[in-house]
Order: sequence, then C-alpha cells, then structure tokens
Amino acid sequence: MPRRTVRALALLAAVGFAPGVSAEVLETTYSRIELIAEQASVPATGGRVTLGFHLEPNRGWHAYWVNPGDAGKEPSIDWALPDGFTVQPLQFPTPHLIPFGDFNTYGYEDAILLLADVDVPAGLEPGTAIRFAGEAGWVVCDDALCVPEDADIELTMLVGDGDVDVDVADRFLAARDALPERVDWPARFALVDEDIEFDASLPVGAGPPAALFVAPKRFVRYGEQAVARSVGGVRFTMAAGRKAGDFDTVDAVLTYRNADGDDASAWLTFAKNDGPLPAVAAPTGGVGTVATAATAGEVIRAIVFGLLGGILLNLMPCVFPILSLKALGLADLSTAGAKAARESGLLYTAGVLATFLVIAVLLIVLRQAGEAVGWGFQLQSPWVIVVLGLAMVAIGLNLAGVFEIGTRAMGLGQGLTASNERRAAFFTGALAVVVATPCTAPFMAGALGFALVQPVPVALAVFMALGFGLALPYLALTLLPALGRTLPKPGPWMATFRHVLAFPMLATALWLFWVIGRQLGATAMAVALLAALFLGFALWAYGRSAGGSRTAVWRTAAVAGLAACIAAGANIGERSIGTTAAAGVPGSAAHRLGKLEPEAFTPDRVMGYVESDTPVFVYFTADWCISCKVNERIALATDEVGDAFNDRGIKVIEGDWTTEDPVITEWLTRYDRAGVPLYLYFPAGSSLAEATVLPQVLLPGVVIAAIDAADTAVADTAVADAAVS
Repeated sequence: MPRRTVRALALLAAVGFAPGVSAEVLETTYSRIELIAEQASVPATGGRVTLGFHLEPNRGWHAYWVNPGDAGKEPSIDWALPDGFTVQPLQFPTPHLIPFGDFNTYGYEDAILLLADVDVPAGLEPGTAIRFAGEAGWVVCDDALCVPEDADIELTMLVGDGDVDVDVADRFLAARDALPERVDWPARFALVDEDIEFDASLPVGAGPPAALFVAPKRFVRYGEQAVARSVGGVRFTMAAGRKAGDFDTVDAVLTYRNADGDDASAWLTFAKNDGPLPAVAAPTGGVGTVATAATAGEVIRAIVFGLLGGILLNLMPCVFPILSLKALGLADLSTAGAKAARESGLLYTAGVLATFLVIAVLLIVLRQAGEAVGWGFQLQSPWVIVVLGLAMVAIGLNLAGVFEIGTRAMGLGQGLTASNERRAAFFTGALAVVVATPCTAPFMAGALGFALVQPVPVALAVFMALGFGLALPYLALTLLPALGRTLPKPGPWMATFRHVLAFPMLATALWLFWVIGRQLGATAMAVALLAALFLGFALWAYGRSAGGSRTAVWRTAAVAGLAACIAAGANIGERSIGTTAAAGVPGSAAHRLGKLEPEAFTPDRVMGYVESDTPVFVYFTADWCISCKVNERIALATDEVGDAFNDRGIKVIEGDWTTEDPVITEWLTRYDRAGVPLYLYFPAGSSLAEATVLPQVLLPGVVIAAIDAADTAVADTAVADAAVS
C-alpha cells in the first residue's frame, strides 16, 4: 500500500469517523464548548473554511455579545494557524437584553455558535493534515456571579475537495439565520450636547423598532433609549459614553418587526453627521430602559409589591398627621351608622386613587417628554412646597379652634376636609397622597422602578395598587364593623384630641418651610414664614367674623391678610439668597453626618473610587424625604456605623435630590428606583455592575451586615477566579 495512503488512513482514524468534522466536546466549570467545521475537508485549491465555536453556558448562566454592555466580556479566540491561513473576526448572533444586577448587559442565555471564516491558500497537497488551534476565553454570569473561563481548542482536518459536511450543515444554517443581516440602509449619527442621536432608514412596511445595540464599547451608556419616528425611518437617542468622540463610523444592530410581522435584525453602519439631524415626529416609545416585555409573573409581583408598599406607607411619618384626622373622623362616624362609615371609607379611597392617578399620569407624561423626574418630583418645586406648607398651617389652626369652616367658606387645606363628611373624606384621601410623597416604604422602590419602564397600562396598574394599599387600612375599618368597634367611643376627649392634632400639622408645616430654606436659602424661608404669618392673621380674622358685631371689618381684614399671603408666596422664587453650598454644586463638600464626612455626588467621583479599588458608599437623599432623614439620623449618623466605615476606609458620597438633578435621576433609574432614598455600596475590587443595594429602612446593624456580606462576596469571587485561572 502506498505510504501516502497509509498516512491518510491513519489521520482519518485520528479524527474519527463520527458525523461531522469536530473536536472533542469540552466541559468547563460553567460551560460546554466545541470547535466544529462546516466543510468536511480543507479545499486543496484554496478558498474558505468556516469554523464554528459552540458555547453553551450552564442552565441559569449566560454569555455575552461583542459589546457586553455595562458588565461582562465577549468570547474571543487567539488563533494559531498554519502559515498562509488568515482568519476573519468572530460573527455574533443578534443579542438580547440581560439585566445584570442594576445594569444592562447584552448577550445570550442559550447555546450559540460563533462563526469564523478562515481564508485558505491554494496549492495544498491532498491528504495533508491541517491543524486549526487557538486559546478561547469568555465570561459567563448568573444573577449573582461572573466567572472568566478559557480553554485550548483545536481541530484537525484533511486537505480534500472542501465540500460541505451534510451532518453539520443545519447547525451552520441556523447560526447564519441568527446573524443580523448586513444592510446598506442610509444611517447617520450626531452628538447633541451629552446625547447621541442615531437616524436610520427602514424598509417599506417595517414595524416599530425594538432596540439598537451599539457595537463600540463605551460609545453610549446602556441604560435608556428614546425612540422616535423620523422621516422614512427611526431615531434612537442615548446618553453619550466616554468614547463618544472617538469614532467617525459606528456599527450597530437594529432589531425591528419586518413587513410580515416577524422579528428581524439588521447590521448597520452609521456615519458621523457634521451638523444636527433634522427634527423627528413625536416619540413612539418614550424614554425608558430598553427591556424585553415583562412577563405576567413580573407584572403580578410588581402589583403585589405596590399593594404591600402602600399598606406600609401608612406607617411612615409623612402620613401620620392625615391619618390622625381620619381617626378623629372615625370616632365621629361611630355614632352616625354603618352606611355613613362605608361612604366615608369609599370616598377616602376614591380620593387616594384619583390623586395617585393624576400623579402617575403626570410622572409618565413628563418622563416620556424627556424630563428627569421621579417619585416625589412635585416636591422639587418650591411653590408646591409653599402651598402644601400653608395648607398644613390652615389645618393646624382649624384643629386648634382658631376658626371654623362653614359650608360657603374658603376651600383651603382643612376647608376641603371639614365642611361636610363626603367632601371631607374625598379630599382627605387626596391630601394623604400629597403628603405621602416625601416618604417611601419597603417594597415601594422596586415596584415603582419597574412600573416606570413598562407600558402605560402596566405602570398605571402598579400606581393604583400602591394607592389602594395606602387607602386599605382606613377602608377596612369603615367596611368591617368588627374592626370599627375596636376604636374608642366618642366623648369629651375628642375636643382635646382635636387640639392636640394641631401640633403635628404645624410641625409638618415647619418642616416644609425648612425644606424651602434648604432649596432656596434662609431669605426664601423667611418669606415663606411671612406668608404663613399673613395666612394665620387672615384665618384668625375670619374666625372673629363668625360671631362678632363687626363682621364686614373682620372679613375685610381676612381678605387683606389672604392677599398679603398670596403676594408673599408668589415671590418666593425671587428670594433665593443664601442657598446652601452643597446644593446643586457638583463636587462641593456635603454636610457632616456623625463621624462621616460625605462628599457631594458626581458620577466621575464614584467611578474614580470604584476603578481605584476604594470601597465607596453612595446614598441619594432629599431634604423633603422624611424616610431619608430618619435613616440618616438613626443609622448613618451613629457612632457604630461611622466607626465601621472609617476603620475600613469606606468613602461616603451623598447625592442631594432636593432640587431637580437629571444626573441623579439617571442613576436612580439605572438602579430601578423611581425616587429616594437609595443606598449603594461598592466593595473594593468590585465594579459599577456589582453594587450592593441596601434596604430603604436602615438600622446600624442592617448597614454593617450589608457591608460585611458584600465584602465577603467580593472576596469569595476573587478566590473563585484565582482557582479557575
């Protein structure tokens, strides 16, 4: 037998006679990998061989696209090929969004086949063995851990006719179908302030686009995409990344619905535009995190969390004064009969739900218009705070007996809750919602954060569940007689109790005027207090007019006092002298917090500490957020927490959201929060994708336990990485 034939037979035995040309399937700790070839042999006359790197993460784990997003690392292969052979870059299938912690990553949860075209030189001797080898590296993650893996891969093929191997043809056909189609549709991008706008034409009959996956890393930020229809196409607007100015052309994958209604994807190249892009039509998708449609289970969970958060909101200090009013009303209703009690409960619930609906619609509309707003956004307006503070003054003076409201009296504050029980019940519910917005409760943050990135019907359902939870305790007391009988019986004590309730109302007003001082300075706070003084005089004069002989004089004095109050309140924004140093000044020093010395929040400051492996605690607060201030006083400002942070060298950064700050709003949204408080801890050696999110209700032990757990998790990950490497 000729020697060449013997050598060929030996090589065939070495690679095996199993279907397809493939190497051994390798199993790493978290993946299964395999190198296969589309052709049964290497073409002797030259041409191309397509190799396929099969990567299958374990169940519950995922791998990444060429741009992994906020975290992760794409698969890569360092090839070692014979002389004359050249390999093209790996071809990746269309990715999908995989939220990792509180960041957005792009990748695959199922097995993928990454294609690599190898150019083969001509003139190879038939029967020669060709070895394709390389060192593959990739990262796989689950919901809590990311692990880098690597393996040496190789595949030996014989030189022959280069025909396709029918046993693996279907696998390569499926892999090519998963690739985004390369198209030459007109596409361009432009840098506009701190955003990047991408314009692309769409084929006739194409449905709404879903997402744009930008290939260059750090060219954009991965949290939010605003989608709008342009003339003959679509525009995506995203926040610019650190390398936004480094590219003249940018590749990206556009996912959309084709004319047949099927999901499709296209690989486009966007060219840089020198000037601004033309105007577009109204947004089609609004501003929101690019996400897959929420499952029914996720929606139900958010609604349940909203309901629980609303119930617990009744225990927050913001709502106590209003609930005290209802407790007083319940005692009155105990003598009016079950029907009157039911009406009161239902109307109170209607007031709560109606007000929640108004706030939800305003919040959604403003966010879709591009405004950086969140839960409690109305309290970032000084005029809203002044009106609310004056309403608390009016309610307090009414409870103290300074004046009484008749059926034709002013409709201010308690005037909406005291003229008759039906109107009183509805507007007390509305007032409860308004004063509840400075507070958040457990379960609320996740539910609201989820709601604000969902379609409008889902968002409204979550808000309504939150409102129903707030109203539920009072509603239950009015609908269930057995619960109502547990309340104290009416008696002389009610007059004293009513006077006592005046002081929580006045204390709430004092706190609101302090917030004005924090927002606009001491002079503005003095003007707000002057408006309260004029209102107090007007209400006192009105009270004197009810039973005196000079009714016209006293009512004239009341009108004059009310006019002076309105004039002072209307000018509050012009008196912003003496604003606190830290408010709204990036990089300035924040106030001292017990033994801690917080620095003012800027994204660069946080990233600088994280990248330098310095542990950092970031908290977002607002002066109108009572939950925030309670947590700061009973947890963060304690010696126990201060000593723990200082001993470990943990830096502390405060983000003040008292006045509107789009940058802070962006960070809140990134961590699925609609408002404050938000507490983040980045251990040494972690990344921005590995933040520990602390609960919204803090105690010293809770803070320290969370820090300990996060440090331990990072240390365990480092040990695991060392073991794998």
